[in-house]
Amino acid sequence: MIMNAYKVAKLGRYLLVVLVFFSGNQAIAQAVIEKRKPDAVVPEEIQTSIFARLKQARPDLEPSNLRYSPMEGLYKMKLDGRVVFVSEDGGFLIAGEMYQVNSGHLVNLQEQDRIKEEKAFAPKRVEMLQAVAEKDLVVYKPTVEQKGYVYIFTDIDCPFCRKLHSQMGAMLDMGIEVRYLAFPRAGINSRSAQKLSTVWCADNRVEMMDRFKSGQDVELAECEVSPVADHYILGKKVGIRGTPAIILESGQIIPGAVTPEMLAKEMGI
Repeated sequence: MIMNAYKVAKLGRYLLVVLVFFSGNQAIAQAVIEKRKPDAVVPEEIQTSIFARLKQARPDLEPSNLRYSPMEGLYKMKLDGRVVFVSEDGGFLIAGEMYQVNSGHLVNLQEQDRIKEEKAFAPKRVEMLQAVAEKDLVVYKPTVEQKGYVYIFTDIDCPFCRKLHSQMGAMLDMGIEVRYLAFPRAGINSRSAQKLSTVWCADNRVEMMDRFKSGQDVELAECEVSPVADHYILGKKVGIRGTPAIILESGQIIPGAVTPEMLAKEMGI
């Protein structure tokens, strides 16, 4: 009796599992037997093989965290901090946005991963910021009872930083304490970094910050010791990519200039 195509395919999958199992690689056999779940851990043997192939092509690559993706035939992984996709044999690498097509809408799979990672990292971000001593910050105290505080990575020459700073009075009147850190977008050897150092080395940092933010012509000061470089490095570590970057007490980042009202709403005050 001739078997139909479905039975032949089913028998073929069964034989594949048996062969893999008795070849000594039980972990891979189990992966074949079980239904693949997105985000589930890929057996170490598969990860090692794929990462080795990628390293042969580009030794400078740093692949990590190989997981199953929702799409059959593709794994997802972190590559130099980005979520990318790789074929099961490691022969093809896809570095782009992947969307899952649902009824009535599309779901950006990388964005979902970024949201999960952001939520997971937020407590660590808080810990890193709280380790910065107040003497290394430029702090604006509220004019009323303090209801909360924010950290803001700022740059002197950033127009949106100046726009946000122009609303300082309203933020302070709402009970929001502002804790400035330096983040020269042009790098630590830039003129912007020199301006920030001038602020941090001033006897009155708040007054000096106000002068720079209002566009006054301020003579740059020679400052042997300033925390600007340390702040810049810290900013990179906590995920700052531009200025201004507001960080709430929860560790959530709000990029760009927002109104005091919007900020108060995000803070729950």
